[in-house]
Amino acid sequence: MLAPINWLKQYVEISLPTEELMWRLTEIGLTCEKLQKINGEDVLDIETTPNRPDWMSVLGIAREIAAIENKKIKPPKTEEINYPKKDILPIKLNVDFNLFERWTAITIANIKIGPSPKWIQDTLKSVNLRPINNVVDITNFVMYELGLPMHAFDYDEIKGKEMTVLLSKGGEEFTSVDEISYKLPKNAMVIKDKERIIDLAGIKGGFNSGIKNSTKNILLHITINNPSIIRRTSISLGLRSDASAIYERGPDKGGTIEALKRAVNLIIKYAQGKPASKIIDIKKTDFRPQKKEVNLDYLKQVLGIEIPKKRILSILESLDLSPSIKGSKITCKIPTRRSDIKDKEDLAEEVARIYGYNKFPKTLPRGELKKEKIPYLKDHSVQNTLRNILVACGFFESMNYSLISEENLKKCLLENKNWARIENPVSKDFEFLRPSIIPSLILATKLNQTKKKIKLFEIDKVFPSEKYKLSGICKGITFRKFKGIIETILETLEIKDYKIIKEVKEKVWHTRRSARIVTNKTELGVFGEINPKVKENFGIEGEIWAFELDIENLKSLKSSKLFKDISTYPPHIEDITFILPEKTEIGKVINSIEKTSGLIEKTKLISKFKNAWTFRIVYQSQSKTLDDKEIEKLRNKIIKNIERIYLGRVK
Repeated sequence: MLAPINWLKQYVEISLPTEELMWRLTEIGLTCEKLQKINGEDVLDIETTPNRPDWMSVLGIAREIAAIENKKIKPPKTEEINYPKKDILPIKLNVDFNLFERWTAITIANIKIGPSPKWIQDTLKSVNLRPINNVVDITNFVMYELGLPMHAFDYDEIKGKEMTVLLSKGGEEFTSVDEISYKLPKNAMVIKDKERIIDLAGIKGGFNSGIKNSTKNILLHITINNPSIIRRTSISLGLRSDASAIYERGPDKGGTIEALKRAVNLIIKYAQGKPASKIIDIKKTDFRPQKKEVNLDYLKQVLGIEIPKKRILSILESLDLSPSIKGSKITCKIPTRRSDIKDKEDLAEEVARIYGYNKFPKTLPRGELKKEKIPYLKDHSVQNTLRNILVACGFFESMNYSLISEENLKKCLLENKNWARIENPVSKDFEFLRPSIIPSLILATKLNQTKKKIKLFEIDKVFPSEKYKLSGICKGITFRKFKGIIETILETLEIKDYKIIKEVKEKVWHTRRSARIVTNKTELGVFGEINPKVKENFGIEGEIWAFELDIENLKSLKSSKLFKDISTYPPHIEDITFILPEKTEIGKVINSIEKTSGLIEKTKLISKFKNAWTFRIVYQSQSKTLDDKEIEKLRNKIIKNIERIYLGRVK
């Protein structure tokens, strides 16, 4: 929003230096991005927030300056209009209240089109608007002054002297007043006369009904439009205007008549026009100021400081909120332009920002941390643990879109089990929410297949279940190393007593070289080789190993680690070699050794030669130093157990 300093001074006396004024405006929420020179004028470039449509006007900015300086605002005065006893230029307006909340209009006859006065031209140039003619310039001037867009039609170009607001069917041709042609999207808000579209409501007027040098009679109107439709149409066409920016925020619904009168006064004065009808004001409900209350005790409690009562009242008065006080209760009359003030909290904020946040004492927040977890708390501890495990195993974390194409899902041979489809996808490549992370990782592998070794993982939701999954993919490693990664994940999480079942139904997996990981009641996930047909579909060569694990199920089975004191007594370390049958599962041998006695602290495989496996065993007690006889007894017990379990010897 551009606000020329000289224009602001027409409505409020400014005593602050410009730099200090910019700082004070920024402090109360009106961020002044810069001060610039336009057409020789000092102009404030102000960033306005979406919740303050009243800031989209020079008078709205002036009201904020008046509040800062604690001065009275001097709004422009409108003179009474001499309406004809009978409409000379009648017009019929057909309104759909789902599209327009209010339609205010008047016809004016015997217009003399020509240049606008120099002061209006200079004022428009200072906000980067090009002067066109007296009528158009006045509508632009009043829009910037009061924040209410208005449009003037050539009355004689309105076919049938009837106007109807409706939604476009889509594909209609529309040429704007600046002679640019558009093909309208479906459900754009338009105004039609009896034969054609003459206005793209809230965005641009039509060339066919625009003001020309030959125009003699005009219809001037202000509408309060549906902001969602305006924004959607504006984005769809890539067409932004000052009017659409105001309409998207929501202009003053109660100010249409005063704004129309202001424009009519100027048109009568500078275009010699005469009113040819009374003001037409079509609305479903009255838009009147609302009363809101706030208590002095509440203000003290919320703000944390006690602001003098007189200062509170002067702040509210300077904001044109008409405060009155009875006891400790303040009642304010909220103007229709302040649609952002809805309750006592908003009134408290108004007092605080004008009083000045920098005047509040600096205090540390007080309170206690909640002992119980809040219901919506998301515990990311398991995800972080899994990330650390996989990074330690040489993986890189991949972050892909949750959207994927139907083509790639079918390339992965996935069956459509209620796939979640986006109703309005930006392209076919991002049409479905992925039911598995594996297709995304396969695509990532394809992009990186020139590398000899690939290790990628991703943690994210799958749809429509919205469950979090851990998925990984490997290329260029052996199955033994891949299986070791899966075992590392499960061992680190202290998940034991799981089973490997070779019953994988999804066709993305190799029929014979994949398996499910399950416990008695819970399925943890799937791992194995990717189906050769899938690799062929994506043009990838070589073995690809992958896994997809359910994070919630991993979390539910994760054991809490118990820490014990480090023993103060020395350990006894010895190596034992066993000759074991082929295909013996060494992990189970280690478990068997460690279960022999609580005095066995740790067991580790240190070497292998043919069928001879050497294990390093650490014996240690928490209460004493173990002697040779005790170690010998433990050693013999270990040997007997291993011979009984793996060699079939019973003694």
